[in-house]
Amino acid sequence: MFKDLYNNLFDHYDDLQWWPSESDDETVIGCILTQNTSWKNVEKAIETMKKSDVITLNDVRTLPVDKLRELIRSSGFFNQKSIYLKEISNEIINNYGSLSNMKGRNIKEIEDFISGIKGVGNETKESIMLYALNYPVFVVDAYTFRFLERYYGLKFTRKEIRKITEEEFPDVNSLKNFHGMLVNLGKDFCRKQPLCNSCFLRNSCKTGKKL
Repeated sequence: MFKDLYNNLFDHYDDLQWWPSESDDETVIGCILTQNTSWKNVEKAIETMKKSDVITLNDVRTLPVDKLRELIRSSGFFNQKSIYLKEISNEIINNYGSLSNMKGRNIKEIEDFISGIKGVGNETKESIMLYALNYPVFVVDAYTFRFLERYYGLKFTRKEIRKITEEEFPDVNSLKNFHGMLVNLGKDFCRKQPLCNSCFLRNSCKTGKKL
């Protein structure tokens, strides 16, 4: 169902090499920090963390929480996110030792484990599984829901979107790029107030065709 859409997006965006990070640990940290904020604010926080040599989950785990709060202040909701970062770092290291030790295990085991960590909702869980652990799990975020409803004129559930994408794109790289392209589309054109007139998908989009 989404293959033609993927190809049209790919023609415009190509391979985005999404998610932008230098390590799996940094990806997990970014997945927490990006909650309810823009990626620019996340980048600022991660850069501040790097300047203080806080770049791994173990660094987060051992850093006093008051210092962690100050380092991630630019990401917003820093009191809450500092707790979530501590929680996920402790849980992963205490139960698996490292992210590397989580890879290749039964997908349900890992999904259930991550789901049980404080501060990890569906989108964060899916992002960690796909981008940090390389499981074939699609990330369903607000951009995805908004665009697919406008494009197809249909309301999809999270379960439906995941089922379709994970069946049509079983390889991890395609799932990563599909999500990355949808994120960029949501920022560039399919905003809360859509820029349909300039969107390259206008002629194939249910909403765009009405204009």
